[in-house]
Amino acid sequence: MNVPLYKEFPPSPKFVAHIECFWLHRSEESVRNFRVLPDGCADIIFEQPARDYGGLAIVGTMTRAQAFDIPARHSTFGVRFRPGMAARLVRVPGTVAVNQSIPLADAWKAAAVRELLDQLAGSDSPRDQIARFEAALPAPQPLDPIDRALAQLAAAHGLTPVDALADAASLSSRQFRRLCLERAGISPKRLARVLRFRHAAAHAANPRRDWADVALACGYYDQAHLINEFRELAGIPPAQFASFASLPLNRSAR
Repeated sequence: MNVPLYKEFPPSPKFVAHIECFWLHRSEESVRNFRVLPDGCADIIFEQPARDYGGLAIVGTMTRAQAFDIPARHSTFGVRFRPGMAARLVRVPGTVAVNQSIPLADAWKAAAVRELLDQLAGSDSPRDQIARFEAALPAPQPLDPIDRALAQLAAAHGLTPVDALADAASLSSRQFRRLCLERAGISPKRLARVLRFRHAAAHAANPRRDWADVALACGYYDQAHLINEFRELAGIPPAQFASFASLPLNRSAR
């Protein structure tokens, strides 16, 4: 059985508040129906050989799992932004690419995209590719109140009341919802739901898991609530998901 290579790499300290990780996904053999789970994040990916989007694409926030066929001898290197942190760095509203991928060339100047493509293609190590990606991004701005609220929501795995986050950011619920849509592409409640699911999916990697305990630990009403959530967001029930849970829970096939 072909097991794709998947590795994660930390960003430089300059970007640590905005970037969750850089990642590499490589497969020598073709992989069919590689399931990618929603995680609340947006990515920029670089593919070799290029398939679509000219080799560089923005992958928006996902609200449901998607499956992709990966060709043989294919490599993807990406940057995964923390929830809501991509919009200001990439300069694309979060709503633009929800549940889809768009060419980076749709957001950046063609010359900048070509230069980054050439640099990434000529890089000989993940460290060099990380440096190229970071150099292509604008200097990150200090976190503003909405950034801090979204970071708090992510740190709590979606289990912080949305109204409390709005209050902490000195925003009305309506203002907070509008700004969350601009940054993350989805509403605060939807983002909280995705983040809670991501936390539950991580628990599923434990071979000694008990689904009732997972439901309780991750803030679900009961096991039935958890099962329904897996069916909707992962596209499969927890029992079937268990066989998938040993694979990397990442966005790498996008």
